[in-house]
Formats: sequence, C-alpha cells, structure tokens
Amino acid sequence: MAIPIILAVGILLFIVNLGGAPLYTKGEPREAVTVFDIVHGGGIILPLRAGVEIPSKPLLMHWLAAIVSLIAGGVSAWTVRLPSATFAIAAMIVTYLYVRRMFEARGALFAAIMLGTAFQYLQAGTGSRVDMTLTFFMTVAFFEFLAIAEGLSNRTTLLYLAIAFAVLTKGPVGAALPALVAGVWILLARRWSVVRRLSLIRGMIIVGVIGGGWYIAAILSGGVAFIHKQLLSENIYRLIGHAGVNHGHAHPFYYEEGALLAGFLPWTPLALIAAIQALRYPRRIDPRLGYLITWFLVVLIFYNLPQSKRGVYLLALYPALATMVALYLSDAISHREGIARPLRWLARGAGVFFAAAGIGAFIGLALLFDAPSAILWLLMQCGILLDQLPAALRDMARQREFFCTILPLIALALGIYLLRARPRIENVFCAMAIAFLAIVLAVNLVVEPAVANTLTLKGFAAAAMRIANGDPVGYWGSLDYDFAFYSGRNIQFVTKPDTQIVYIVASEDDAKLMWPATRARYAAVLRSGPTDFDNTGQMVLLKRVGFVPGAQLPPPAISAPAPLQPHTMHPAT
Repeated sequence: MAIPIILAVGILLFIVNLGGAPLYTKGEPREAVTVFDIVHGGGIILPLRAGVEIPSKPLLMHWLAAIVSLIAGGVSAWTVRLPSATFAIAAMIVTYLYVRRMFEARGALFAAIMLGTAFQYLQAGTGSRVDMTLTFFMTVAFFEFLAIAEGLSNRTTLLYLAIAFAVLTKGPVGAALPALVAGVWILLARRWSVVRRLSLIRGMIIVGVIGGGWYIAAILSGGVAFIHKQLLSENIYRLIGHAGVNHGHAHPFYYEEGALLAGFLPWTPLALIAAIQALRYPRRIDPRLGYLITWFLVVLIFYNLPQSKRGVYLLALYPALATMVALYLSDAISHREGIARPLRWLARGAGVFFAAAGIGAFIGLALLFDAPSAILWLLMQCGILLDQLPAALRDMARQREFFCTILPLIALALGIYLLRARPRIENVFCAMAIAFLAIVLAVNLVVEPAVANTLTLKGFAAAAMRIANGDPVGYWGSLDYDFAFYSGRNIQFVTKPDTQIVYIVASEDDAKLMWPATRARYAAVLRSGPTDFDNTGQMVLLKRVGFVPGAQLPPPAISAPAPLQPHTMHPAT
C-alpha cells in the first residue's frame, strides 16, 4: 500500500488545482516567459526571456514545460508548473524505493511522506521554477551512488544520466554537489575501492556530452553575454562574490540553518523527537547511515559559503534529512519509553495548533461574509493592505463551499484527537500528516487563488493588448515578467527620448522617472491593481498623445512631465 499512499498524497499536494492560481510572483513568470519563447519559435538552444533577456539557468525544465504546453495546446500556469509537480511526486517515490531497499520499509514510508509535506518542498513542487527538477535528479544521483558503493546496484549509467540532467537543470552545481558528497564520504569511510566501480571515464563522457554539449551550443549562440550571465554571474560570482555584481538574497553565514528549521515544518518538532531518540537509543553509524549524515552536512555547509543564500537551495539535503528523522522515528515505535514525555508534549502542542487552525478557519469564513471590514483590519495588522483581498477570498469560498467546510473540520477533529488520545509515534505522525494535508488543500483551493487573482497582471495585460490592438508596445524601466507572459508578445525597451512607440508600459514609480520630453507626450489610458501586499506596484499603460495611425510624429515638446493621477483600484481579473 505504500506507493499508492504516496501517489495519493502527492496528487493531493501537488496536482489538485495546480493551475487554479494565475502567475503573480516574480520567479514563476520569469521562467514561464522562457517557455513561451520556446513554444512560439524562439529556439531551443538559447531562447530569450520576453525576447530581450538571456535565461539565467539551463533549460531542461523549460523544455519539459514546452513539451507539455505543445501537447496541451498553449502555455499556461498549469503547463509551466506541471514539471515541478511531477518531479516532486517522483522524488517522493524514489526516496521510498531507495530507503526501503537500503534501510527498512516503515522508515521509507515515513521519509517519503515527510519529504512531500515539508513546507519548502511543497513550495518548490507547486511553482514553475527549476529547483524541484534539480532536486529530483540530485536525489537519484545521491541515492544511486550509495547503492553502487554498497554493492546493491551497478547502474553507473543511471548515476551519470541523473548528474547530467541535474547540470542541464541548474548548471555545474548539479555535478559538483554529488561529486563533493561522494568524495567526502569515500575519504571519511576509507572506501577507496568504490572509485574503481564508478566508471569515471564513462561518467565524464555522459555528463560532458549531455550537459557540456548544451553549454557549448549556448556559448556559440549567445557569445560573451551568455558566458557572463550563466557561467560567471550565476555560478562563480555567487560563490566567491564580485564587486560589480549584486545577486540579492545576501544573508549571514548562519541564515541557511534558520531557513532549514522553517522549511522542514511541520516536521521540525518531530526532528527534535528523533534527535532525543538518537541520543537515548543510538543506531550504529554504519556506512549507509554515515553517508546520509555526510550528504546532509556537506550540502548544508556548501550553501552556507556563498553570500547569496535562499532556503530553496537546501532542497538537495531534504531527502537525507527526512530519511534520518524517519529511521529514528521508526526506532521509537520499538522503544517508546525513551520519548514518551517529549512526544506527549509535542502531541498536545500539535493538537492545539490544528484545533486552533480549524476554529480560526470557521471564524474567518464567518467574518468574510458578515464583517469583511474585520478581515481587512486583521490583514492590515499583518502588513497586507490589499482592499480587494477580502472580496476575492469570499468569492473563492463561495465557489468551494464543500471544501471550506470539510477541510477545517478535518483539522479541528485531528487537533482534538491529538489533545485527547494517548500519544504513539505512528498515530501522532499520521494525524499531523493528514491535518497538515487538509491545511495545504485549503490554501491551494481557496487562499492562494484569491491572493493570485488580486495581485496578478493577467487582466491588465489582456486589457492593454486589446487597447494596443496590434500597435507596438514598449517597456520603460525594469521588466515585469508577469506582464510579459500574459501580454503574449515580446517586449521592446524604450531607450531614447524621441521614441516612436505608440504605447508604453511601466510601473507608476518608473513612469515618474521618464525623460520629461517623453513623459509630456504620453497620457495614461489604463492602470492595474497592486502587485505587492503593501498595495503598491501598480502598472500603467501610456499612449502617445494625439497619435493617428499613419501620421508623422510632431516634434517633441520640451516641458515638465505631466503628473500621474492617483490610481483607481481595478480588479486584476
């Protein structure tokens, strides 16, 4: 029953309502515009984002999303997210199969469920980003190396194909991390004989032809710009830093540890229980368990070194962490007395949390329909200043009435169960998994679509294209990938004051910084709703004043820029 259970959980977590929310963040549409360019004839070696930018990552995920889009008949939020969702479920199954073979079946099931329901893994598995595709292939590579080293497999071709596809997903790190973990483990375990079984020459050929072949083709296509963007800026400069390159996400050395504690929720408290179990009933650190520890620590330390840090970078260590926690939780079923007291406190705490979540959901629903101003006030206390969000939540709740009733009830019932029942590790684990699954479904079905519909530029882009009616549309300021994706056309930047472009799109803040001569000749004809939670980030469509199709542009009048009027709130879709 394990694989059917994993499949069912994976489908509920990653497939249900996958395309229900439009793209609205910066990261997802940034990858989606590359997929759009591939599908619409921009090439497969080095397509450009919105026709103007070299992609910052290799293209395996984009190729797969493009294939799905071609089969589906068009590029959409669903088609660009499907590769991540599919690989998220596949990595859960792969983790189960390897852990069952190398350790035990019960711990393998625990590990797969914990992996799929970890917060950071959930986030990556439902977004059109490259991180989950990378995680899948690196999971195969990490586990397959251990299987080869332990004499359980001789599939070196599978190992190197996984590494090659990881390189094609996010660059040299796809080969560097598996090689680094393997090298450290061989050194610490003194398993020099493993090197002879790895067929290194074959591996270098496979990785070089598949991964390196694309890089050579991309260099020939993109030249120096590609080398600087993908090889230097996205890899070397992120690791060693560079005075002229600002990557953002700069954090102190210890940032990744905090991100890991948050990203592994809701299982972080159970990881503490597993640590207590490990101290009181330690396992012998054999080569297999030692490899998991090495895998976890090497990846964690590696991502502590660059100045640019993000929690999603640590996804490569999540299978190892989930497996170690799962094995010690499985041991706790046979040695219950060692963790009885901390488990009881954990069960009570989890019970309070899930019961409060269920009750809070019902209170929130009542306020949405009877006192939306109270919901707006509560959102404002959290720094969310979106006037339209309560109405969007109410509309989505009306469409999903059944789920708005049953899912909070499930969380409430399981919270009461954890508060009243005699805690056993397997019961606590199952109750937490099901209750958290109910919360995730509620977010995916109601909350996320409402937020996305409030912040997306999908409706604004469609209206802008109708107004433009085929006339050229230029872009002033920084590129907004959400608008670029939903506009369905490549973007041309405004680079000179005497531009002949009929329509210009810009953020309201950027529009105020236009050249006075240019700004004086354009008037706002359409404004979007906000794109940020603080009710800012509105976009504006500007039209050249007095433009008549076929007429010649009059000389520019040099005058002060016309002030932008206060924006009017418009529904995003």
